[in-house]
Amino acid sequence: MRLSGLAVLAAIALAGCTGTPRLGKGAPSADRPNILIVMTDDQSWPHASAYGSDLVDTPAFDRIARSGVLLDNGWVSAPSCGPSRASLITGQDFWRLGPAAMNHTIWQAGTETVFDHLARAGYATGFTGKGWAPGNYKVAGRTESPTGPGFNAHRIAQPGSKVSKVDYSANFDDFLKGAGDKPFLFWVGINEPHRPYFEGVGKLNGKVVEPGEVPDYVPDEPAARGDVADYAYEIEWADGELGEILDTLEKRGELSNTLIVFTSDNGMPFPRAKGMLYASGAHMPMAIAWPAGFAGGRRSAQFVQMPDFGPTIMAAAGLPIPTEMNGHDLLPMLRGQVQTLRDEAVMGMERHFPGGRPDGAGYPSRALRTAEWLFVRNYTPDAYPAGNPQSDVWPEDDPTGGFGDVDGGPTKTLIVKDRARLAQWYDRAFGKRPAEELYAVRDGKTEYVNLAADPKYAAVRKELSARLQRELVRREDPRAMGRGSEFDAWMRKYPVMGSNEAGLQ
Repeated sequence: MRLSGLAVLAAIALAGCTGTPRLGKGAPSADRPNILIVMTDDQSWPHASAYGSDLVDTPAFDRIARSGVLLDNGWVSAPSCGPSRASLITGQDFWRLGPAAMNHTIWQAGTETVFDHLARAGYATGFTGKGWAPGNYKVAGRTESPTGPGFNAHRIAQPGSKVSKVDYSANFDDFLKGAGDKPFLFWVGINEPHRPYFEGVGKLNGKVVEPGEVPDYVPDEPAARGDVADYAYEIEWADGELGEILDTLEKRGELSNTLIVFTSDNGMPFPRAKGMLYASGAHMPMAIAWPAGFAGGRRSAQFVQMPDFGPTIMAAAGLPIPTEMNGHDLLPMLRGQVQTLRDEAVMGMERHFPGGRPDGAGYPSRALRTAEWLFVRNYTPDAYPAGNPQSDVWPEDDPTGGFGDVDGGPTKTLIVKDRARLAQWYDRAFGKRPAEELYAVRDGKTEYVNLAADPKYAAVRKELSARLQRELVRREDPRAMGRGSEFDAWMRKYPVMGSNEAGLQ
């Protein structure tokens, strides 16, 4: 997290502190489920104990997984805060959302979300914490966030920590009191494990990462191990908040008929993770439960992507799925009625951090992921994928002074300052990349050996490249259809944080 962005996030967290649920005019129905979306901020797969991770203990997440379906192959549409969140609530691939396909721009007028649809159908809607962000929705004529009215009045103090002061469970309880007998759609946007961290908070709370326990894209050094421990602590803190929310539902007798979706927006805030199309940035922990709607205690390896939650929510609420939603309704799969949903994930990026390159430019790229392969197309291979090494627009809390798509922190500082000794990690995180990347990923194989230029894999590369292009065109991606200048124009219009007008919401 960057110092220059703190005011922005504070505004997001406080938006709508005196919120009132948006109550639609539809008649209440005992058959319609409540819907709860819980999204953490910057949590990579497999960092939940239900996946067998030794890094964290997440009993609340595990509770959802046990009562529902644990998803092993959950992927983003874009591994970046705003576009990822937008793709979930609109049910669309991020590239279909105009300026909202990038961070720190604006919401596009006329783009509707599940919150809009369900409010009209009689649902009470709202959010606490971080909803759709960072961006400006007021210029689209909205008076409320795309995730509904905000509930952030209740605050808590966390001495010796930098976790959010938002009291998620108390705010949720406020929302429920105002919802009456209406079914509800509520978003809990937990800010953790987003940076900044209170350095050493993990160790202070008993989290110790031993040598050999860091992800392979993080150097196995004391500073980095401590950084990972701090990240793990924040995941466990977030899980505690989730547990309180589940307890609230249970005490009110609402747990059985509540569809609960848990995921994160993008990968961990470390080099070669968040903002990248590798598994570290794009593979999400996901679990979905609805005890009254489908049997639990199952695990699925089906490819699921963020836009799928939009149609799923519409179907669960008994509403027609809007034609603009191009995600899949997951209910048939969750009920065991469909064996194969899809055999790939298609995702991409336009821009994460504005100010990391001249004129607000990003690093446009697209990727196709199958059980065996990861193919990445980089549209501007001459650019730096993590931002320029130095930038004139830079936050004071990041001593590296560059590579803006990577949040400042001890691991980033270590790699940049000791780049000669840690050349392997430096190049993987910050080095330029060719126009095409091809990795064999079956059985968890590494994403470091690029096979795109290897003649032995020429046929595979050609087939995956064509397959990706077909999918992008079918799904109306302007970048793939020769209209990338549309995105470039938005980036030039909003080149730095705050340039999308004062009063970010």
